[in-house]
Amino acid sequence: MIWINTKSIILLLIVFSQVQPALASQTKIALVMGNSSYESSPLANPVNDAHDMAAELEILDFDVSVYTDLDRKKMREVIREFGEKLKLYDVGLFYFAGHGIQIKGKNYLVPVSADVRSADEVEDESIDANSVLRKMETAGNAVNIVILDACRNNPFARSFRNLEQGLARMDGPVGSYIAYATAPGSVAADGKGRNGLYTQHLLSALKQPGLTIEQTFKQVRNGVRHDTQGQQIPWESSSLTGEFAFSPGLKQVPKASFSAPPIVSKKYLQIISNVPHAKVWVNNEPRGQLDESGVLNLDNLFTKAAEVMIEAPGYVTGKNTIDLATGQWRQLNIVLKPSSLPDLQNQNLKNMHSTSRSNHCLLGKRAIMVVRSEYRPLNKKLRVKINGPKIYALLHNALSKYELDFIDLDTVVDQRMYKRMANRDISFYQGLAKRFNVDYLVKAAVVAGEAPIKVVSTSMKTINGDVTLALIALKTGIILSETSTNFTKAGIDMRAVVNKNVRQQVNGIVEELMTQACSG
Repeated sequence: MIWINTKSIILLLIVFSQVQPALASQTKIALVMGNSSYESSPLANPVNDAHDMAAELEILDFDVSVYTDLDRKKMREVIREFGEKLKLYDVGLFYFAGHGIQIKGKNYLVPVSADVRSADEVEDESIDANSVLRKMETAGNAVNIVILDACRNNPFARSFRNLEQGLARMDGPVGSYIAYATAPGSVAADGKGRNGLYTQHLLSALKQPGLTIEQTFKQVRNGVRHDTQGQQIPWESSSLTGEFAFSPGLKQVPKASFSAPPIVSKKYLQIISNVPHAKVWVNNEPRGQLDESGVLNLDNLFTKAAEVMIEAPGYVTGKNTIDLATGQWRQLNIVLKPSSLPDLQNQNLKNMHSTSRSNHCLLGKRAIMVVRSEYRPLNKKLRVKINGPKIYALLHNALSKYELDFIDLDTVVDQRMYKRMANRDISFYQGLAKRFNVDYLVKAAVVAGEAPIKVVSTSMKTINGDVTLALIALKTGIILSETSTNFTKAGIDMRAVVNKNVRQQVNGIVEELMTQACSG
């Protein structure tokens, strides 16, 4: 006969009921970061945002680690630790508030100590946001959440050319939910109070029980959109395969203080240009003008495609067309070029020199430009750069007076495509030509090498360089014109010598290229 001790059973039940919540609280982990004390562009809210998010997540049974004002070494260290701990949990969450930028479609989180003077230094000085997603993919958790309140402005605006607005969209592993403070390519507003605007609404939404993760961030999106009169619209991408709620409970219908149309009922377009306050027409209808950052967000489009025209005094009118998708944001970048022929209506073109007139034979034709720079330093590996900002800008400015309509490759070519561009495969460019209605390819090659100066003892070197330009008709693959020049100079910094000599010779070789092309 088995005797049952009733008191022992009751005691075990009590102990078990006390242990269960503790075990449940260990199934969710969060890493929270907030960087405010940037030397060049400090922010008011991120440290507060991080502490307040950490407190709210702890209430929601997350095991939280919070860090503020981190340098790059510390950011790498805590992300590595987070990745190791992730393997022990079911749900992982990463939150970052601070400066974030994108370079060639990749997002970087900026430490407070970052010292960036050119675009090619961003990777060395910042943290690749994808490193967090890689840790999550390795851990293989059922649910991984990334929240980036990290595109408030550009901390390096004066350091280098054509830094893309905001962050780029990222793709995470299955089971991921990635939330951005604003749409890809847009800039988010910093808060006027204790918290940033996005985090302010996120904290409020997290306090409401029974909402799925999708409902939570939809509330955030509607709140931010309302407060900014549609200028900032938070964005999410999801590969979740099941349901997740921050605070499970009875499902409730969120009470909104304003009415917002369903997110899937319209089509959305963000227009970006290099000329602030330029006037914008969409499908031949005036739609206002770009803001001081050169951005216009339109969230009330219904057509299958948008034909966009941008005009500004002193610039050639820019036009482009983009397909739209219901419930999705699309982004269109139109670069306006300064008009090299001012007041054309009052100018007597018949008095122009015949050579000058012939050099505009490609006026209005669409073109792609690709610049391959090869540097061979002494006793070092070959360095190759595609569309390096300085050389590209020099050639682009010299060619702009011939009125070729260059498409901005940064808006249509991702990092993987740039690697293909280095292979000089003409069929690749012809594929782009069909997609974007492009007529010509301007192909530039800058090759430079160093040799020691042996006559005297010096740190200077002999620097040899060749610059080659070719204009190719993409429809036929025929080279219409080709020209080259070379130089030999003494110097210490090879890139500085190359940039100086290209700057001195660029107008001459471009004029020769266009004269050849237009004289046939």
